[in-house]
Amino acid sequence: MATQQSTQVRKYVTSADSLLSDSSNAGRGELQHILSNAGGDPAKLDEEALSQVANRTEQQYLQALRQEEIPPEFEDAHHYVVTALGIRHEATERLAQAATGDASGFSGELATAVEDYRTSDSIIANFYVPAVKHSLEKAGQTSDQAYLEEPQSFMDYGALGFDTAPAAATARSDPDVLHGVQVTSVKVAGKPLYANGNVTLTGADEPNFTVTVGNGGEATETGVDVEVILNTSAERQSKSKTIARIEPKRTATVDIGGFIPGELDETAKVTVEAGPVQYEKTTSNNTLTGTVTFGM
Repeated sequence: MATQQSTQVRKYVTSADSLLSDSSNAGRGELQHILSNAGGDPAKLDEEALSQVANRTEQQYLQALRQEEIPPEFEDAHHYVVTALGIRHEATERLAQAATGDASGFSGELATAVEDYRTSDSIIANFYVPAVKHSLEKAGQTSDQAYLEEPQSFMDYGALGFDTAPAAATARSDPDVLHGVQVTSVKVAGKPLYANGNVTLTGADEPNFTVTVGNGGEATETGVDVEVILNTSAERQSKSKTIARIEPKRTATVDIGGFIPGELDETAKVTVEAGPVQYEKTTSNNTLTGTVTFGM
């Protein structure tokens, strides 16, 4: 059994590393070459090649999203891979769409994409890798860290003329800027769950949660974790997802499901938590609690 677990762990680490390596190859190899050849002029872009890169980043994102046989100790770490690849896909897709527009519009989209690519790099280096190392230590398989290669940035930003960190990235790391996220709304099977309220599930209703998170701060927040905890009499169930990016004064929504319903007429406590994010000082609105009743 121990040998089988060790093999599964090593298989996950190597497959995730291979996926991240393929992603960097799409950026540093293909996308970098396309952008360098165009020299910032959208009229000189190879639109077909750019579209192919966008498709490739989408396939990499979907591969991570649909990956099966993830060892339980790596489920949290894998969320970071999905988030980072999702950010890269969305940014590349926007670039491909902007390639048909004017030069000023494309330049602005390129600057935004570079910021997003850097965010994805940070998620992998500062969240994914430490999470994997921690999981390997908990599993007593520190020797398998040899299979965890140092992640490479998505592109060589200096070669594209982006040597300095963008202003938004500076704001994200500034403790003097207002930071804060909050749970804006929660729905269970499409029915609103209010603070200290109750939702009764009947018929074919499933305990699937739709959580909307707002960014009330002054900086873009990335990698915002959202967790839903359902306490039934049988067990404590916890599921989570990560929101890739929330702009200031905007909201983002995630769907979290996979919960096992409680017994008939049972009322289970629900806790929904978003964040906290770095430098957040007020966290009283990060959590919403209520109950769910499992009816006929």
